[in-house]
Amino acid sequence: MKKYYYLVATPESLIVSHLAPGDFGNYLAVGTKKQIRGQAIFFEIDPDKAMVHQDYVDLKMKPYEDGQPKRSVFLSIYRVFEKTPLNALRSLYLVTDDGRVLEIQAHDYIANKTDPIHLYQQLVPNTTRVASKLDPVKFIQFLTDISKPVSAPKVFICDLLLNELVNNPYAPIHNLPYPNPDHLRDCLIKLKESPGRQTKTVLRYMKGDISYRTIKTGFYVGDQKHYLFYPFPSMTDLEGKYYLWWRSALTRHF
Repeated sequence: MKKYYYLVATPESLIVSHLAPGDFGNYLAVGTKKQIRGQAIFFEIDPDKAMVHQDYVDLKMKPYEDGQPKRSVFLSIYRVFEKTPLNALRSLYLVTDDGRVLEIQAHDYIANKTDPIHLYQQLVPNTTRVASKLDPVKFIQFLTDISKPVSAPKVFICDLLLNELVNNPYAPIHNLPYPNPDHLRDCLIKLKESPGRQTKTVLRYMKGDISYRTIKTGFYVGDQKHYLFYPFPSMTDLEGKYYLWWRSALTRHF
């Protein structure tokens, strides 16, 4: 059987599987007996460009006695993003909590220089939510600057919608589903009123899943010198060719 290699962000791990991305995403989200539910985010990777112990893979990756494919074998659970070269990353997959899978391919990033403030959700190596005056690429460079006492070799982030709050932190929150909106507003005001400040922590630790409907431009993974951008689909595409995934993403399943 063909082997697929996945870099999973939720939680951070390197996994090999006989399941193709769509089936693997469904397996992560709902399991084999459909009794669990949970969002999943992962990349498919090129094993020839990553650190893979092939002898271990060959030993473990054998179908079950009844011929069923091996669903997952963990190859690493520690500092996996840091150890995986960017050129090993293929498509990014976003999975809803009922197992629908959306594939996103990397594209060139064009900076939006009009927005004075951004809101970022860090995913790896931590899950801090941060407001910043830096655009996504500069924010990655800021986080991975090893000359600073607090930095990371590589980060995986996404940016989140602020709508009217981008230009006016006093604007109504409307339908943005962020916890403690008054605190968010206060963070944006303090950041805006501090000329020399580049970032402001909004949430120290993310509890639960990301609301996909809050994604702004997409997902970013990078280090000090290089990055990859995975753009979130336009609303036209979400309501058209990705309608089933989008409908699922907008629905909470319990």
